[in-house]
This record gives sequence, C-alpha cells and structure tokens, in this order.
Amino acid sequence: MRALWIALVALAIQAQTPRDPTDVLVHARDQMIERERRLPNYTCVQTVDREYFVRALPEEPPPSCDKISAEARKKSYKLNLNATDRLRLDVKVSGGVEIGSWAGANHFDSRSIVDLVGGPFGTGPFGPLLQDVFINDRAAFQYLGEDSVSNTRVFHYRFQVPVEASHLMVRGGRAGDWIASSYDGELWIDPASFDLRRMSYRSSELSPETNACEVRLTADYSRVRFDSGDFLIPQQSVLYNIMQDTQETQATSRYSSCREYRGEATLSFGDVQSTASAAAAAARPAPQSLPAGLKITLAFTAPIDTDTAAAGDAVLAEVRKPVRDNRSKEVLIPAGATVHGRIVQMQHWLASPAYSIAILLESLDVDGASSPIYARLDRRDELPVVPDSSSGLRVRGAPIVLPPVGRSTSVSTFIFRTSSRRYVVPLNYESNWITTPPPNPAGH
Repeated sequence: MRALWIALVALAIQAQTPRDPTDVLVHARDQMIERERRLPNYTCVQTVDREYFVRALPEEPPPSCDKISAEARKKSYKLNLNATDRLRLDVKVSGGVEIGSWAGANHFDSRSIVDLVGGPFGTGPFGPLLQDVFINDRAAFQYLGEDSVSNTRVFHYRFQVPVEASHLMVRGGRAGDWIASSYDGELWIDPASFDLRRMSYRSSELSPETNACEVRLTADYSRVRFDSGDFLIPQQSVLYNIMQDTQETQATSRYSSCREYRGEATLSFGDVQSTASAAAAAARPAPQSLPAGLKITLAFTAPIDTDTAAAGDAVLAEVRKPVRDNRSKEVLIPAGATVHGRIVQMQHWLASPAYSIAILLESLDVDGASSPIYARLDRRDELPVVPDSSSGLRVRGAPIVLPPVGRSTSVSTFIFRTSSRRYVVPLNYESNWITTPPPNPAGH
C-alpha cells in the first residue's frame, strides 16, 4: 500500500509540473494538423448579428488611418449605434473551404459567401486562418505567460505573419479586388488537451483601396463530436472593421446545429438539379409562366418578429384573391395558392427610427406544380408604414431603402417607421405585388 501511495504522489507531482510553452505549441500544431487531415465535410447554421457605428462628433475631413487606429485603441471618442441587421446562413465546410447558402435553402450558392451576404463579413475561422498561422514557416511566435479562458488555465501566445506569407485578404472599394495584409494576433491554448480555445488577430494598416484602416477578429473554439470523432470548430467569432471614414462595424457570428455532411444528403450548386429532383419535377404538372403586369395580393402566413428574424429566413404567403389574365380574364393563380419567399435583409435603423425588411419572392405552388415567380412590391406598398397608426396608411417622410447592392431587382423592401425596439409584422399582413419579366440570364 505504501508503494502504491508513493506512486500516486509521484504521478500527482508530475501532473502539476508546468509544461514547456514550446512543447505545448508544437503539440497543439501537430494535433490541429492531424484533425484537419481527418476532418469530415460538415455544415453549421451561422447566425450573424451586425452593428454599424458612427462617431458622435465626426471630424471633417476624416483623420488619417494612423490617427483613427490610435484613437480606437485608446477609446478616446464616443460611438453611436446607427443601425443593426441580422443574417442566417447554412455554411458547408469542405477541406477547410467555406461555402454558403441562405439557411434552409435547397442548394449551396455558386457565388462566394461574401458576395451572397454583402456588407461586412469574414471567413476563415473554420480552417484557413488556423492553417495560415500554424502551417506557415514565416509565422513568428512569442510566449506571453499563463491566462484564463472560460475558467480554464491556458497558455497565452503572440504571433506575427508578414505580408509576403499572409493569406489574410481584405476586399473593399469600387474595384472589389482582394488585397493581402500582414497581421499579428494572439493564441490561447489549453496545456492539458492542447486544444486552441481562443484566437485573435489584427491587420496592419490596410491599403487605401480597401476603404478600411484595420480589421480585427476574435474566435472562440471548442470540441464538437461528429460520427467520425471529436473535432475543433469555432463556436463564436467577432469581426470588427474600422473604416477610413471613421465608421465602425461589428459582426458577431454564432455557430449551431453543426453536423457531419455525408454523401446521402442532396446539395447542388447554382441551378444544377440532382437526378432524383429532376425526375420528381418531370412527374409534376408543368409549371406555368406568368405574364408581367399581374397584380397579386399576398398575406403572410406567419408573423415576422424583428427580435428573431434574419436575412436568410424563409417566408410563406397566401394569395388572397384570384389573379386573372389582364386580357382573357382567365384565372392564372387561384386564391389560396402558396408563394415562397426569403428575407434577404433585416435591418433596424436607429438614427431615423425604422425597420426595413427586404424580401425576394422565389416560387409559386399551384395544384402541385411549383414554378419560379418574379414580382416586386407595388410602389405604393414601398412607402413607409407607421405601425401604430390606427388607419394603417402609409406616410411619407421616412427614408426609402434601396434593394441590397448586387441583389435581384425583384427584391422589395418593407419599411416600418417606429421607435420601438421591437416590431412584429402581424399574421395575415397584406401587401400588393406586380409580376415582372424574368431576369436576363446574362445578368444585364
């Protein structure tokens, strides 16, 4: 018994012996490489809450980026929250590459996820950023000491990546070119499990073509169990942009419902259909092509709550009354038919209080046949609505929000003018739409 007790004491002393910071970093790197090698394809739901800030006392003309960044580090000025918006996406990660779609869409978009969502957005926490730091001969590291993340003892490191070895790419300006930037950052690693718990970086001063001064990102990581094992993936990331005009934006992404993606799932890119879906479509009645200029009255079949709704959410509406051909008077769409749409922008303006909800109609279901629908709001329905007005009449005076840049011209925006922190578009809210010609395939 004494020998056993001595052995246990020796083990306890060994467990308490501080690990060498270099060994911990090497083990963390090797473990990350091995996990990346075995990492299966997987999908997560990404919910992004974005905030847009302006200075309470802006300078004219704006100061240099050197001064803007220095003031930002000192927090020597006051920011006012000007607007917020929310996105919800499905993100597929394959080989560390992120491919996105609106949440619940039946295919992943062939465009870059950055082009899909528009506005401040970043990729990389799922793999490319880690590889750029850990598998990079030009990255330099420095041990900063012990720290704590979520009540867990961690080793704290600093790193630097020069521009010639950097894959941190920032896009901005009218040209839309991607420009590499050097960056430095910090790592927090659990010395017991060698798991990365947190990572942050800050770009160097950015090229004038980006319209930004600097970009910062912080990501928190944890293990998630898939069928093929435990893997380290981000749980939350915060992207912060400081712009040359002194505006600042913060995009907080939360990742949930992550699952391994196997071959039996059906995914497509662009307009490519699977054999099964093509066969099912052939068995249904042929969809009808709607002429332009038809007037359609729609009613939402569920409320839209600005506290929870996001760009990417699907919406359903019901056709309120029969839609007839303008010439023959034949009923082309019966009352009760279902229209599928999607929110493509959910924004809250605080300076001139209003909510803007941009919606794109996608398809029409009639007698079991689904067909694309192209329509825009009647211009009278695009005038701002005063939610607490007993008459329900739309009034002039609030700003009209244009469709998001790069989106279909069929995107239509509802504007609800209210100072309330929350607004719910009620069940059966009616709106009037007019069918339009299909978009030019060439995109012109």
